[in-house]
Amino acid sequence: MIENAKKLFDAVASKFGTSSNVLLLNGKSSSGYAPSQPGLVESQDCVFLSLRTGSAESKGILTGVGFFVGAVGILLVLLPNLFGAPYSSNLDWWVFLLSVLVIFGPAIWEINRPPSLPIVFNRRTQEIYYDLKGELYHAEWSDIEAVAYEYQVINQYSGSIVHGNLEIILKKFGAPDDRIALNLSGVPAGKRLRTVVGIWEYLRCYMTIGPWFDENGNRTEFKSLFIDKSLKSGELSFFDLVLESRRTLGQERKEGHGVSGTAFLSWLTSYMLFLPAFGMECIQKIDRKKARHRWPEVVQERLDPNGPTTRLIDIEEDYMVQKQQELDELHERMRKTLPR
Repeated sequence: MIENAKKLFDAVASKFGTSSNVLLLNGKSSSGYAPSQPGLVESQDCVFLSLRTGSAESKGILTGVGFFVGAVGILLVLLPNLFGAPYSSNLDWWVFLLSVLVIFGPAIWEINRPPSLPIVFNRRTQEIYYDLKGELYHAEWSDIEAVAYEYQVINQYSGSIVHGNLEIILKKFGAPDDRIALNLSGVPAGKRLRTVVGIWEYLRCYMTIGPWFDENGNRTEFKSLFIDKSLKSGELSFFDLVLESRRTLGQERKEGHGVSGTAFLSWLTSYMLFLPAFGMECIQKIDRKKARHRWPEVVQERLDPNGPTTRLIDIEEDYMVQKQQELDELHERMRKTLPR
């Protein structure tokens, strides 16, 4: 088990055989890089900042596929009838019913799954929270360190692709010896070292200088244009990108230089991807609304602007003793209630 960021740094440097592309960062001092817009910021205010996780980004894919496949099945059944051809057999109705099930089945299943909680940076209590399969992990910003590193993945199909990661160490609430390394930089492909360090500077500025600052990391009294761009980029979804690709063709036509093949292909593809993107959008919006209320009570209290400012580490021991007492009382009541 990797106990701290220094050991993680040594492990990464040992794996890649060099420390030239590995940096050990901390929350107290600047790295010398300018903050960059992570594009993963889900929300940011005076109390906390939240980052989307990879599991949240992939939510709704199954529903999107179901929307597409189901719509194709329904069209195959309805189109012949629209042109005057009668339904050939009961098979058409079975295809229609199956298509409807393919549309609604995955959606109902994904809606009822536990939501994907974001990574939360609590500025009031100077803490970080993360939920891993229902288990709460946390870290104090005062002792935080991060490891940023860059590496290359080479294969015969895509050649050499640069990857970058930004990782911190979190400990489990109630079991501080249980620790995990958490990636903060999202999908690693295409990210260079300066990019992931810039993401760290953005988070560091928020926790130590913010909540509002400019592109140089200087504090501002109000939300700057830099922050506004960051939040808007974080709000962009796959559905938004599909809709934007439709506008490309119209923009080129307005410019009067004709329509490029790329714009036409993008426009055509947008119609094919509309239903999958719409399905993902619906599920992800529902998932985000559910996520805020799925945090443990000790976290929800601290995300309240008027909530306690004590850290989880300050209440950890007493909290676990209280929970154990409640569990013992429940077992005692069950023992007295159940027949012998």
